[in-house]
Amino acid sequence: MKIIFTVVLWLVVSVPSLASEILKIPLFDGETMVGKLSLPTDDAKIDTIIVYVHGTGPGTYDKRRKVGDKEFNYFDLFASEFNKRGVAFFTYNKRGVDVGTEAPLFETVDREKYKKVLPSIEVKDIGSLIAFLRKDKRLKNAKVVLLGWSEGSIIASMVADDAKNRVNALMLAGYANENLRDVIEWQNSGGSSMVNIRAYFDTDHDDSISRAEYESDAKAASSFRTRAFGGARFEMLDVNKDNVINAADFGLLNKARHQAILDAISKGDDDWIWNNYFHVTTAWLKEHFALEANKTRLLRANLPIYIFHGEDDANCPVEGVHDLRARFDKAAKKNLQVFVFKGHNHDLNYLNWLTKGEISEGLSKMFETAEGFGKQNERTK
Repeated sequence: MKIIFTVVLWLVVSVPSLASEILKIPLFDGETMVGKLSLPTDDAKIDTIIVYVHGTGPGTYDKRRKVGDKEFNYFDLFASEFNKRGVAFFTYNKRGVDVGTEAPLFETVDREKYKKVLPSIEVKDIGSLIAFLRKDKRLKNAKVVLLGWSEGSIIASMVADDAKNRVNALMLAGYANENLRDVIEWQNSGGSSMVNIRAYFDTDHDDSISRAEYESDAKAASSFRTRAFGGARFEMLDVNKDNVINAADFGLLNKARHQAILDAISKGDDDWIWNNYFHVTTAWLKEHFALEANKTRLLRANLPIYIFHGEDDANCPVEGVHDLRARFDKAAKKNLQVFVFKGHNHDLNYLNWLTKGEISEGLSKMFETAEGFGKQNERTK
């Protein structure tokens, strides 16, 4: 059964024009990275620069998108909010990726060059761009903070793990605590599906859905039942026939797809992965599967780490954040701050900005935290 989630957006926001520069950055192997540097009005007093580290798939420095008849740059909100706090913001095109003209993703991908987008290469690329930015006289006194989102929380942590990059702090959102193999397993186990639907049906908060809850006449439940499940009867989703719908049922529904993903990886079938999963390569997946997980890597770090995570994150479970908190407490390490937001998703409810012109609690906390880096710099001068 294919479950489809449909979101209709009315865009109501705009951002002020931003002072930005397009930079071409030489990489360690002679290739060039193209990035966008957004600067505060007073660029003579920049205390902090935040480098955004992309998540899974192609990424561009604008992350331009089209929803309905409206076009917007995803990163404009970040650049505007960071810049107004005196913080510079940098984004970039991944290898083999360029800004495109066709909706809805506005990106072009040279798949041959894109094959080099592997965790180990991305870490070196980001090291190159950090070294380049440090040479800019306007940034000479700036702390370098990596903002890694989703898979980017893994890559950013790897960059910081290399002392020569001299990363000053990590901001991690949509945080991945486990190895990517384990993340993918959880996403297909039914756990992710339950996170997506529990707000609509699980009125007693027991992580399962009874027949009465599923067949509820409540407007939210009725609408979601039609939109997501095509009005499917309770019996169709109670796959194991234990009289509740829970993660185990969705795990059974996802089992064939999960196996197809693993089979394609094993066979090196890049086209199947590209067309049926994400725009990544099997080499990228295999390298990720061999990496150390953040839950142990970050315990070696002594720099400040800030995690921003939604309770309703269906990509990376919030339990991973709590696990990392417990590990740091057990090790008596004091350099981790965790912020978990009720009712927030993987994007920290970014869509609130698009649909209502409101910045979510999670994103607001992120922007406020970035402003604090500059104040810390002032105190130490």
